[in-house]
Amino acid sequence: MRGLAATTFVLLCAVTASATPIALPSNEGVYIQFNNLEEVSATSSLVIPGGYTAGGIGLPAGLTPSSTQNYWGVFNVSSLQHGTPVGPPHTDIASGLTFFVDDGPGGLNGMITGIFYGIQRTSATTATSGYIDLWWHDAGADTTLGSTPGAEGSCLAGTSATCAPDATGVANFTTANGGIFLARLDYASGVSLGNSMTFIASSCDPTTISGGPCQADSYANVDLSTLALASAPWAAQLNGDWFNTSFGARDARFSAVFFLNSGGQWNLRSNDPGRVFTATETLVTPEPSTLTLLGAGLAVWGARRRARRKQTV
Repeated sequence: MRGLAATTFVLLCAVTASATPIALPSNEGVYIQFNNLEEVSATSSLVIPGGYTAGGIGLPAGLTPSSTQNYWGVFNVSSLQHGTPVGPPHTDIASGLTFFVDDGPGGLNGMITGIFYGIQRTSATTATSGYIDLWWHDAGADTTLGSTPGAEGSCLAGTSATCAPDATGVANFTTANGGIFLARLDYASGVSLGNSMTFIASSCDPTTISGGPCQADSYANVDLSTLALASAPWAAQLNGDWFNTSFGARDARFSAVFFLNSGGQWNLRSNDPGRVFTATETLVTPEPSTLTLLGAGLAVWGARRRARRKQTV
């Protein structure tokens, strides 16, 4: 029993020491409210400052920390809401009751942030490729976006030098203070009925915008291409395949309303509602060989315990 107690103590310590990202509800619509800051260029010349490497998860195939793109940016999730399907089946999800809100730096709820990158311009109003990495920060570790109370903090309000489009700014939205990787979404076709290479479509040219608002629409799929990605905390539930498009089912839908970031260090600001319909959680069933070994181990443990009892009689 002493060995079992020691093992239990170690396991409990491991559980309490590890961070726990907020769980998504299963088999349900979720409405995700983002606040974005973005860098744009008419030429594919932008490099993410600091050489983003996805914190040990690894960048998508074909990308390196020095890869160039037309668009990249960072975001903070201000709220998660229970969503209700609306319109024709499998087309859209409306917002509902809130079950998570970013209560500001140092709050009790933790923080969800991320980065989008690798987006390549195909015309003045269309783009292809691109990825979204989601990150979690525990309550108490969510102090990287400034000190102003509220969901945005001073960082997203554009008043803090710590939120510049630089290496520190990138880290604040990803790996800073023990950030935990949640999932990767790959932009996908579906927003344009006649073009399988259009992943994002805008109502105006983001590189020449003189004010706003404009809107950019897109779909995305959760990336399960590697073991690290497939085992990330949100990966399985985001893999809902709920949205119907002419090019197949998609896991997420985005509608970004963006503005010129007048006077700020970033080119654009946007308010970006995302929608997903989560997959049903499934229990992991052990392989038959695992069950056999477990049964054998329990049998041996039982036999040894009976033998010890006989010795004490």
